[in-house]
Amino acid sequence: MEVVGLNFSSATTPELMLKTFDQYCEYRKTPNGLVLAPVQLNKWLVFFCDEINLPNEDKYGTQRVISFLRQMVEHGGFYQTTDMQWVKFERIQFVGACNPPTDPGRKPLSHRFLRHVPVVYVDYPGETSLKQIYGTFNRAMLRLLPSLRPQADSLTNAMVEFFLMSQKRFTQDMQPHYVYSPRELSRWVRGIHEALKPLDSLPLEGLVRIWAHEALRLFQDRLIEESERQWTDMNIDEVAIKYFPTIDRAVALQRPILFSNWLSKDYSSVEQGPLRDYIKARLKVFYEEELDVPLVLFNQVLDHVLRIDRVFRQPQGHLLLIGVSGAGKTTLSRFVSWINGLSVFQVKVHNKYTAENFDDDLRNVLRRAGCKGEKITFIMDESNVLDSSFLERINTLLANGEVPGLFEGDEFSALMTQCKEGAIREGLMIDSHEELYKWFTSQICTNLHVVFTMNPSADGLKDRASTSPALFNRCVLNWFGDWSLEAYYQVGKEFTIKMDMERPDYKVPDIIPSVVEGLLPECPSFREMVSNAFVFVHQTLHEANLRLQKRGARTMWITPRHFLDFIAHFVNLMHEKRSDLEEQQLHLHIGLQKIKETVEQVEVMQKSLTQKSLELEQMNNAANDKLKQMVQDQQEAEKKKTMSQRLQEELTNQELYINEKRTLVMNELSQVEPAVAEAKQAVNAIKRAQLVEVRALGNPPQPVKLAIESICTMLGETDLDWKELRSYLIRDNFISSIVNFNAEDITHIYLSICIYFFSDSIRDTMKKKYISNPDYNFEKVNRASSACGPMVKWAIAQINYADILKKVEPLRNELKTLEAAATTNKEEAKNNEVTIAALEKSIAKYKEEYAVLISQAQAIKSDLATVEAKVYIYIYIT
Repeated sequence: MEVVGLNFSSATTPELMLKTFDQYCEYRKTPNGLVLAPVQLNKWLVFFCDEINLPNEDKYGTQRVISFLRQMVEHGGFYQTTDMQWVKFERIQFVGACNPPTDPGRKPLSHRFLRHVPVVYVDYPGETSLKQIYGTFNRAMLRLLPSLRPQADSLTNAMVEFFLMSQKRFTQDMQPHYVYSPRELSRWVRGIHEALKPLDSLPLEGLVRIWAHEALRLFQDRLIEESERQWTDMNIDEVAIKYFPTIDRAVALQRPILFSNWLSKDYSSVEQGPLRDYIKARLKVFYEEELDVPLVLFNQVLDHVLRIDRVFRQPQGHLLLIGVSGAGKTTLSRFVSWINGLSVFQVKVHNKYTAENFDDDLRNVLRRAGCKGEKITFIMDESNVLDSSFLERINTLLANGEVPGLFEGDEFSALMTQCKEGAIREGLMIDSHEELYKWFTSQICTNLHVVFTMNPSADGLKDRASTSPALFNRCVLNWFGDWSLEAYYQVGKEFTIKMDMERPDYKVPDIIPSVVEGLLPECPSFREMVSNAFVFVHQTLHEANLRLQKRGARTMWITPRHFLDFIAHFVNLMHEKRSDLEEQQLHLHIGLQKIKETVEQVEVMQKSLTQKSLELEQMNNAANDKLKQMVQDQQEAEKKKTMSQRLQEELTNQELYINEKRTLVMNELSQVEPAVAEAKQAVNAIKRAQLVEVRALGNPPQPVKLAIESICTMLGETDLDWKELRSYLIRDNFISSIVNFNAEDITHIYLSICIYFFSDSIRDTMKKKYISNPDYNFEKVNRASSACGPMVKWAIAQINYADILKKVEPLRNELKTLEAAATTNKEEAKNNEVTIAALEKSIAKYKEEYAVLISQAQAIKSDLATVEAKVYIYIYIT
């Protein structure tokens, strides 16, 4: 037999039960129709429906889910809404539980439903039963420390007596969350056991201090009024002295009673000072890594931090934090989660956030906690509850560690796969879906901590207590409420500590407005008076609200957040005014400094007036000198330009005349040059064998001899004997001397040699002795010797060419003279251009220097005028 828990709330509908059926049962088709039975054969399922009288009635006065339960109990099945097919139950039973219908938020169950089920009334155990039950627990617990086993009965009697006193003193009529049930005693025993478990020994005072600490957490942390908390403190001390008369009260019951394992490896009592230092050090890292929100560690903050930490160390440790806006509920929860290595998840609500989005967030959180083993703090504020289904799911999660129907179809299959992987990581071999889901639920109970935050609105608190009792039954309630006046004072002082408000000359007024005695020292400083003023203004608004409330007028909640905004505005205004004042002082200081500097500058300026005048005179003289030099250079440049233009005209005329003369010479030479070239080509064709043939002649023909003699005469030979001429013919350079003979080149380059070769006597000799001879012509000589014929032809051409050269020699000399003169003129023109460019450059430079000098002179004049004006204003006007 397996029990499946269903926790009802005011918004529960039949869909919750149908989703639970889909998760734990299966539909089977049989000859007798459709059957709904547990997944495992031969196993019974008991659906335990807790708080069944919470669902709201519809407009017809019917509780739909109760009517659905009645149908299933009365007829053993139900109709499917999809196809209206009857579904019959097999091995399924229902058990219900609820509070009496007189409790807030409960609805009477109909007699049509109650007539099908037996009703059993179960009340709280009496005093004797409680002592017997928890005496057994305590005796088993104190076996851990044998020295304390005799104290088991005293411990039990003290617990039961204080529980009954609190149950009688605080009722739900006073506050909806003042619910005292034996569950508090169970938590009390569990808390003491967790503190004793790691210890080897403990004195009686230590046991009593742990007992008192757990009692304060369970019974005092939920109380609203300070008088109620004082009553709890007083009665805890009285009960402790009554049942443990031998203890040292100063050791066992000294306030404050704080327990933590942050300063030691065991969960033990700690002092406020070291604890405050530790938390301050951790807060610095928290600001850098998580949340940069300044926290002031006044005593209430230390208490709340340890209370939250105590719950987070317990399996299924869930918190219900009730306090005004800005009291630090969410911030402290995040800080304690961070310090304990827990991840934080908060619902991010937006205007399109729906129940489907909430289910997605819830599935994500449950997968992380159940499958991945991640320790998570799920923080949810009542302002995030946009739909009643949100609270219903949270209510079910707190009661059973699961939300039926949250994972369906493919999502459930994927969840089982992730659970199997997580179980394997834990070293567990689980195959069935049923066992995997149980493991998943146990992981959630271990790793998930839900923190629900609320504002202390009376109507809202009553509504939550009646519609979602699991919030108050399954959660440890910590009443943040409002800050104490001492806390407000400490916060105001801390938030203004960086401001410069030290006034040694401050005089304390005769009447000091104060909202509480002892808040200020006898002679308060200005800073302390400002902090007191913060608290006084804030408390005055509270009192004004109370007066308005008594008259039935409209009021507004005044919370710590308003107080923090008040201080922030004050600090900003102080910084703004201080900045304005500093700016004014700076402006005034700058003005005075300027006056001082002006006096000094006037003195310096007066001294520099004379020097400036001298400088101005020097500048004017220099400018005049530059102007004269510039005019002189300008005139010189104009002369050079005129001369250069005249030279250019002369050069142009000379070049035209030279070109005419050169054309005339070239025309004369061009008449004989073809004959010379033809003769050279013929000579070049003479073969060596032909020359050898001529040399072999002992007595050559007259034309041959004439030809050889003439050639040697032209080549500069004076010995014309045939024997000498024969040796000259056979020389290797004979033909090349003839071919390379160039009368024009020789005339230009080697003029002296040319004159030697072609003097008038040689040319006359050649004409008279050879060219005038009838036998001395190309045809006759060529018939006598094919080698000598071209030579004669060459000699005649060279003589004609020399004649032409002689004829044009004056022209060539004149041309050379003209070219030399033109070259000289060009160089002179070029030099003139260089000189003109240098002069223009110098003139441009002089212009720039002159402009600079004029500008400097004007600047000096302006400075003189300014200085004189300043001196006049300072002396005669100011």
